[in-house]
Amino acid sequence: MSALRDQLIDELAQSGPMTLEAFMARALTDATHGYYVQRQPFGRAAPNGGDFTTAPEISQMFGELIGAWCADLWHRMGQPEAFCLAELGPGRGTLMADVMRAASVIPGFTKTTQVHFVEISPTLRQLQKEKLPNAHWHDDISTLPELPMIVLANEFFDALPIQQYRKDKNGWLPIMVDQREGALCFIDGAPLTEAELPTQALPSAQIGDIVETCAAANHVMMRLSKQLATHGGAALIIDYGYAEAAAGDSFQALQKHRFVDPLAAPGMADLTAHVNFAQLQKLATQCGLTSPPICQQGAFLTALGLDIRAQSLIQSAPEKAGQIAAERDRLAAPDQMGHLFKVLAVANQDCPPLAGFAP
Repeated sequence: MSALRDQLIDELAQSGPMTLEAFMARALTDATHGYYVQRQPFGRAAPNGGDFTTAPEISQMFGELIGAWCADLWHRMGQPEAFCLAELGPGRGTLMADVMRAASVIPGFTKTTQVHFVEISPTLRQLQKEKLPNAHWHDDISTLPELPMIVLANEFFDALPIQQYRKDKNGWLPIMVDQREGALCFIDGAPLTEAELPTQALPSAQIGDIVETCAAANHVMMRLSKQLATHGGAALIIDYGYAEAAAGDSFQALQKHRFVDPLAAPGMADLTAHVNFAQLQKLATQCGLTSPPICQQGAFLTALGLDIRAQSLIQSAPEKAGQIAAERDRLAAPDQMGHLFKVLAVANQDCPPLAGFAP
């Protein structure tokens, strides 16, 4: 049970059902009981771990390779003297700490780079300050500086609120959340008119198919793309999802590294959905950015030198060879994060070619 669950039941009893999108937003960011407001979600499994772990927490190799990617791009951008390195949803600050450590070998990079975090969680901001005390914090991307920049977003977009629509004989029905007999439940909303149809509604969809849209992701991507088109730079987006639009229900809740009922205890479990990379890429190119083909995380990290870095670490600490090999596999093996996680890069037209991607 959760305090937010009881509050939502009372609200729904008075005002009627809310969209899934509104429910997800409340569960994650409610000012008092939201998941990212009150909890520290990152960490390995029980007894005292968090609800999930991310690639930077799995191995230093992830952040080191991203750091080399950033430093290389900064160098080939002409080494701008005023430069912003921003991260959306930076977790505990682990990725950026590893990025800055790895990139520090490039002369001038750390001296010219301003680190900016977009983070709403007071708890996570404090953890980030412990690792990078000189960083700058923002509630959203609208206040990022008007400078050339590289933006990192690792497992950020999957946590933005989605809306689902289910196709039946009457058309597309929005999925809603309501209350029945003291519990939260899913219900179908009224059929949409043609003008209200989700833009990702698939012409080939069958009765019972579900499509998902994410207005928040679209907004962030448009704003970010316009910033890059105006001031220069690139963004690197890594997350789980699909490279092409597809029907399917990917809405899920995680608590203590286990899947749980997303309606059982809002505010106490992480809520996520798969990212539609094709949609994000489409929005970026509409703003005039370039984008290489979307690739899988395993291929991207391997192209950046994951295997070489793993061997180097093993040579330095042979007693940890098994652990390092397991971390490498976790990041890149097809049956782990290697295929499920995708990598999207978008860049200003003046940016040089981006490392790690097929030409």
